[in-house]
Amino acid sequence: MNRAELIFFAFDVYVFVSGVVVSFVDSFRDQLLYIALGSGYALVRAMGTTIESGTTGLLFSFGIVKKELKPGFHLLIPYLQKVRRIATRSRTLDLPAQRVATFEGLVYHVDASLVYRIVDVRKALVEIDVVEKGMVQMLGLGVQEVLRTANADSVQSSKTLDAALSKNLAERLEPWGVEVERAGFSSITPSQKTLRITQLAGVTGERQRMLEHLEAPGIQRTGALALIGTRTLPRRRARHLQRMESRRRRQRHLRKTLMQYGYLNIQIAQAERSLRARATTSGKVKAKAATAQTEE
Repeated sequence: MNRAELIFFAFDVYVFVSGVVVSFVDSFRDQLLYIALGSGYALVRAMGTTIESGTTGLLFSFGIVKKELKPGFHLLIPYLQKVRRIATRSRTLDLPAQRVATFEGLVYHVDASLVYRIVDVRKALVEIDVVEKGMVQMLGLGVQEVLRTANADSVQSSKTLDAALSKNLAERLEPWGVEVERAGFSSITPSQKTLRITQLAGVTGERQRMLEHLEAPGIQRTGALALIGTRTLPRRRARHLQRMESRRRRQRHLRKTLMQYGYLNIQIAQAERSLRARATTSGKVKAKAATAQTEE
């Protein structure tokens, strides 16, 4: 290809490209203004960012933290710098309902809340991926740790528990640049089983005090027990459960022995009912005797 042919080829290419551009402009003539405005807006957005009040930004340049950005407009190098924002005002975090067991075996349903503020933006954005998710986990762990060492009396002291929870969370969240302003329990509700146990403990203690009061003037114990409406001494729930389990073991052993001797299930059930009736009658007779002795 000589020089003249090369010039004609270049001219043909220029004419073709010009025709394509002109046809493109003709096709999108009505949209050119919007395209220009959109391109300008994207360029301006890439060259700067706006930080709102109550929020602090952290500038990353080539992936490296440079400085904190206060509220206002800040210029950026397009595509080489970026900004991550985080709220630095006081915020509230609610913990979903938790089921917590104390060292005494009592179970409570707990709701807790946390009021916090970010004081170190660099730690909050660099040391952890999502600080809110981490705080939810730490709030749950703090609630478990505080209530696990509490007893039935200390659970009723809300100020003590709130102070312990605030101290626990302050130590846990400090490495993430979070300041705990207030933490506390919204509600602490005992389960049905825990409620029965605590009420039984109260009734047992009241009967024990009545027994001591009746025995002080010289009334015999059997008579005092009859007066307070029980044939046995006030006892703890654990001891009562142990006796019930021992009674069930004896019944199982008796049933197994009778079955080895060829007794039918109906005959064994009749024998058990007869034994229970005999025990009930014996208890009533003893109670009447104790009452008569007291009256004398």
